[in-house]
Formats: sequence, structure tokens, C-alpha cells
Amino acid sequence: MTDPELDDRLAELLIAYQLVSPAVLERARAFQTAKGSTLAGALAELHLVAEDTQAHLLEELTGVRAVDPSLMTVYPDFVERMNVLIPPEVIGRLLVFPAQAEINAIHVCMLNPTDGWTGRALESLSGCRIVPFVSHESALLTALEKHYGSFVKEPLRYARDGGRELAEAAYRRLVAEPFDSYLRPAIALINRNRDAIGRDRKALESVIRDPILIRLVQQILSRAVEAGASDLHIEPIGDSLRIRVRIDGALRAQHSLSATATAPIVARLKAMADLPIEPATTPLDARIGYEIVWGRGIDLRFSLVPAVTGEKIVLRVLDRTRERRQLLDLGMDETSHASITVASDLPNGLILVTGPTGSGKSSTLYALLDRLNEEDVCILTAEDPVESRVAGVTQVQCDESSGVSFASALRSFLRQDPDVIMVGEIRDAETADTALKSALTGHLVLSTLHTNDATGAVLRLINMNLEPFMIASALRLVVAQRLIRKLCKECKRPLSPSSDTYRHLMATVAPESAGILRSGTVFEPVGCPACGTTGYRGRTGIYEVLRITEGIEELILSRAAATAIRAVARSEGMRTLRDAGWLKVAKGETSIAEVFEHTIGDDQPLEAAVGTAAHA
Repeated sequence: MTDPELDDRLAELLIAYQLVSPAVLERARAFQTAKGSTLAGALAELHLVAEDTQAHLLEELTGVRAVDPSLMTVYPDFVERMNVLIPPEVIGRLLVFPAQAEINAIHVCMLNPTDGWTGRALESLSGCRIVPFVSHESALLTALEKHYGSFVKEPLRYARDGGRELAEAAYRRLVAEPFDSYLRPAIALINRNRDAIGRDRKALESVIRDPILIRLVQQILSRAVEAGASDLHIEPIGDSLRIRVRIDGALRAQHSLSATATAPIVARLKAMADLPIEPATTPLDARIGYEIVWGRGIDLRFSLVPAVTGEKIVLRVLDRTRERRQLLDLGMDETSHASITVASDLPNGLILVTGPTGSGKSSTLYALLDRLNEEDVCILTAEDPVESRVAGVTQVQCDESSGVSFASALRSFLRQDPDVIMVGEIRDAETADTALKSALTGHLVLSTLHTNDATGAVLRLINMNLEPFMIASALRLVVAQRLIRKLCKECKRPLSPSSDTYRHLMATVAPESAGILRSGTVFEPVGCPACGTTGYRGRTGIYEVLRITEGIEELILSRAAATAIRAVARSEGMRTLRDAGWLKVAKGETSIAEVFEHTIGDDQPLEAAVGTAAHA
């Protein structure tokens, strides 16, 4: 709740508990307005309500433990550490009092822990999880004046604007600093404690508690996310610690640190994920779920694998909050969009989205959910993990270790009267069988499957020992997709049709594809500062949509080969992934090399393949 809402709720409680009369409350409100303070501060200054009584009321209102920071003992070295993690001017403007610290948590006294943004701002600035306490204004001012007054230039007073601009400016200054200004002191700290770190857990814990190392790791993560990374790889490789980021689907080296930094940085990341900092002997999966990057509601999915060179960590960046997106925003062409729209408007059936990991399947499913999410539609999802929250949709987190599998969740959903069901992934025959039966009993089911192309999904279901008649009856549509990089608009340049490069490329593609390419202008990547010299900036999707027509149903019932299904689908108008790529090339969105890298062409001429399919 906002500060005014908290004041109003406090006033209601005061009247309800008969602690003040309406006339006295009116007096306190007038004083609050004149002074520019909180209601609790006005009540304390006028001596109308005892401070311990106020503390109990604030605790009841916020659900957060109430403490009096003016009674706490805080040592100077702790204050110095906090001043490194949270700039003093922010402490003074927000009226927050860091009270104590754990290995990855700072307990902070604040006026309103329910406003949401104060805790998130402090997490982005400090790189640590914030555990809030609630305190009344007079106690906070007393404690801040005693311990932080000499560091704060502005007068300590309550500010209704909350200091948002000041806090964000402080974060931006941190990111703008040269990375070396964080790296050099951190390496010096590690080298000073190198021998102790190897033999003493307490020494390692002391190092990862140090603000210098906390700040280094926080800057590694925040800068990678700000640059658009989808994954971060922290890899010990012999005599160094390599840090790479995946941007637009391509891995790039970000930093290379001394091998001595491996143990502290890995331990710090474990602490951030609430894992033991000791060396792991088995793979670990966890989550870093607090606000590391300003204004970005993200989770970092943590995966650790113990290797012979050390512990490798991969962090997947997941957006907790997201805007509604249309299918066309993902790069889908009009033809594919029309087919998907028709299938998703059906009252029942199974729609599958296929492709390798990182091909954008989840984004497509979420866009479909956004399209279907209406007041009169009941939607349930089973996901592992829940990557984005969708308002109005019931989302269930599946976890095999806790006994909630996709299959069990799906069975439970059928008793919840759903219209639309989304299953994160069909991994086994049990889930596939339940999904098909759900689709046959009046539900629209959306899911993903790991296959290379759309026709491969049909064969995958058959190989799960599912009855072909069930597949043919339930399956409505299969969408195969890939993400390909887009050419940087700042530096891409046309490829001259008279150049040797152009002629060579045209000679490598099928005649019908060459016709598509000649219908537009082919561009090539160059590289500039805007795209990090890669020539590419951003990604877009390419789609292969298999409609289950009567002809395809007959092939499924006869257990026909994937090549036969593919041939008939193409004769009925299906555009392959490579065809979709060529359309993007002709529009100047991507390069020929990018299409070759992410798609596989047909070796067999279309006419011959159709003949084979018809014979089958």
C-alpha cells in the first residue's frame, strides 16, 4: 500500500480501538499536513499515542515485525559496509535504517515495507536480499541521525516523493562506472585471503560478505541483464574463470578473471540462491528471485554442475512480469498467424509448439494464452517453472520432487471445469495420453514437444505408443519454430546481385528459394558499436505450421513416414522453416547465413516427395 493508504489504515485502527477521538485525530492530521510527516510521526511528536502502541498497530497493518532502531547497537564498521552497498544519500532520503546483515540479506527498518518499491530499490542498489522491519518515523530519524547523520548531506526528514529519482540515479551511476573499478579491488581482496579461503569456510564466508565482492558479482549480473543476456555462463577453465553471456542466441565472452576468483564468486552466487557455499558434489538447481536489476522483474534460474575443472554455473534470465504480446509481435507471418488463430478458436483439440531449447516456444504459448484470456474463459496451466505471471490465468508450478508432475496436474485440471489447458511440456507417454484424452473430451490443450520440425511431432507421439486414431482425432495444429538474429538496422548493407558472394549464395539454394530471395533485397551484416560489432541486434521468429487436414489424418492413421507427411503438407501450402527464413531475408530482416545456420533444407524435390507420399 502507498504511504497515504498506510496513514488512512492507521487512522481507522486508532478510531476502531478507541485510542484517539475523531477530534484528536483531526488535530493530528492537521499537524501532519503542516509538518510534512507521516501520521505516526505526527502522533509521536504530539505525544498523542505511545510509540510502543504505534509499533503494535504498524505491525498489525503491515504484517512485518516492528522494531525501534534507536535502541539498537550498531558498530561503525557495519555502517561503513552499508555505505558501500547503499549510498548514504539514498539512506537519508528514503529514511531506511540498515540494522543487521546475514550472508546475503540486509535487515532494514523502514516506514512502509508494504509499498513494494522501497525494498526492490534497495535490492537493486545493494545486490542483497532485503528483509524489512517496520518502524515509526521518530525512531528512524533518531537512529539515522546518530549513525548516518555525518554521511548524509541533506537534512533528515520524511519526503512524500519517496526519493525514487534519487535512488534510480544512484543505480545508474553504479552501472556507468568502469567495470575495472569493481574488479581490481575485488581481486586484491581475494588475493589477500587466498590461502585462508582454501582451508577455512569462515574465511570464504567473510570474503563473500564483503561489500567489495558483493558489488562485483552484482555488477556482473546486472550489466549482463541490461545488455539483453538470456543466459550467463560462469565457467572455471583451468587457469581462469570465464564469464560468457548469450545475447540474441549467440554466446559472447564478457569477462575473463583469474582462477583465484572462482571459489568466492561461485560461493557468492550460491549464497544468492540460498544454497550452501561448500563445494557441491551433485548438480544443483535453485533460483535467485529478488530485484538485482533496477526496474526489471526478473528471476535467475540457477543451475550448477560439478565438473573436473570446478563448478560451472548457468543462470537463465526469466521475466516475472511481462506485457501482453501478440503473435505477430513475435515475427510470425500473416499466413502462419491465420492458421494458428483458426486452430486456437476451436472449442477443443491439441495444439503443439515444437523446437529445441531456447527457440521461443514459451513466448508463443504465452502469446496464445494472452489471446485466449477472456472473462468467460477458464484457463489453467501446468509449468516447470512458471516463467511469467499471467493475470486471470491459474498457473500451477510442477515439481517432480514434490509429487506434482505434468500428468498429475493435468488429471486434476479436468476436475476444475477448464476451457483451456496449457501443459509446459509433453515429456512422457503418460502426459501425452492425458493431453490427448483432454483434447478429445472438450478442452483446448496447448503444449510443447522437443522435435526438429512440425512433422516430427506426429512421429514422436506415435513412438510414445499412442494410438494413431487418437492422435489424428485430437491433434489440430503443430507449430515448429526457431529464433534467428535480426540484422542491425544501423549498419546492414545491401548485397549486390552482381557480386561473387551473391552469386555463390544463390547457387547454394533451391530454385524456388532463389525466386523468393530475388523478390526483395538481400542484406549482409557489417558490425558497428550499436550491435557490439556483431552485425545483428535482436531476434525474430520463423515458423512452420502443420495443419491436420483430412489428408494428413489419413497418413497418421496409416503410420506414414515423416517425409510423406511433410510432402503432403507442403503440397497443401505448408511453409517450411527454411522458406520462412527466406521470406525474412527477402524483407531485409536477417541474413542468408543466419537462415542456413538455423534451418535444414529439403534434399528431395517437392514433386518427387509428393509422389512418394501419395504412394504411401
